[in-house]
Amino acid sequence: MKIIIYFGSMKPAGGIERVISKHIQFLVEKHEIVLITNDNHPSFYKLPDSVSHESLDVVLKLDMSSKIKRMWQLFFSFFETKKKLKEKIKEHNPDVIYVAGPFALLLIYFTRFSIQKVMLTEHSSFSAYNFFYKLIVYTLYGRLKLLTVPTTDDSRFYYSKGIENHYLPNPLPFYPDITSTLKNKVILNVGRLVDDKRQILLIELWAKSKALKSGWALKIIGEGENEKKIKKLVLKLGLSKSVIIEPNTKQIKEEYLKASIFTLTSRTEGFGLALAEAMACGLPCISFNCPSGPKDIISHNYSGYLIDEEDYISYIEKLDELILNYDLRKSISKNARKDISKFKETQINSKLNDLVYNTFSKFNKKASK
Repeated sequence: MKIIIYFGSMKPAGGIERVISKHIQFLVEKHEIVLITNDNHPSFYKLPDSVSHESLDVVLKLDMSSKIKRMWQLFFSFFETKKKLKEKIKEHNPDVIYVAGPFALLLIYFTRFSIQKVMLTEHSSFSAYNFFYKLIVYTLYGRLKLLTVPTTDDSRFYYSKGIENHYLPNPLPFYPDITSTLKNKVILNVGRLVDDKRQILLIELWAKSKALKSGWALKIIGEGENEKKIKKLVLKLGLSKSVIIEPNTKQIKEEYLKASIFTLTSRTEGFGLALAEAMACGLPCISFNCPSGPKDIISHNYSGYLIDEEDYISYIEKLDELILNYDLRKSISKNARKDISKFKETQINSKLNDLVYNTFSKFNKKASK
């Protein structure tokens, strides 16, 4: 089959982009793939050479000084994107279009392409969506032939609303033969520097732990709108020698292997890919039990720790336990590696391709590769 993958941009080094790049690698084994993005930037994550990447050349620069101007900019951008996307769809005449999230689905709907031939892979938790996105979900998701969601919580939620879906966890991008020695005094956090990830809260909790007196450092890897605010807090608390802020890197696996503990303070998570990556590298992890991904990844008190929301005292206590107890880190590390192996890409590859074939084979009018 010929499949168009439509996504706004593959330039960012985020978890969603990493998962989509993996899905492309899986699907291109059996199908012809055309990747269409709004911009013409190359993908941060390597894509197969056989994948054609085309751009709509729609670049949106929002005027942050005026809400009214931003609304008009978004309005005109939507229809410009829809027009160009419709032309691309007509040119390629795909059997299936793959999108990620409500807004992209709305765009496809307005191109008048059959929603029966759209597959949507969800990467966010429904609880994190605003009113507009939730309206799209309630209006259009039930008409999809294939909806995949990465968490069991969201899968159950959609079924409770009469929306058929398939649980498809995100694949591990790596499962290294070697793991962290757990001896480097580095606590790691990886994620976008935005409110939902709560790195500001992480710094405040870390500053109250025994990490400082024990000679540990906190390394935060990511980029985003809160970068200046986070760096300002580090200076205010006098932590500039022990808190390290670094940009996204393509050598993220090496960063996990050099750390000894991974911390997640997100308010909400779709799946929590960074958490899974850390566990694959043998890091003991601490996360708030937020909606909805971490509980699918961590088995509490066995392969990591899930802390009740707002229970900051317990979060600090568990962090202190791991900081002071190397044997505990080793035990949690061993269990984490065992637990996380269920997300190896071989299983996810097979399930994704089976879902696509079983759902859309009746539309296959072109020879498969």
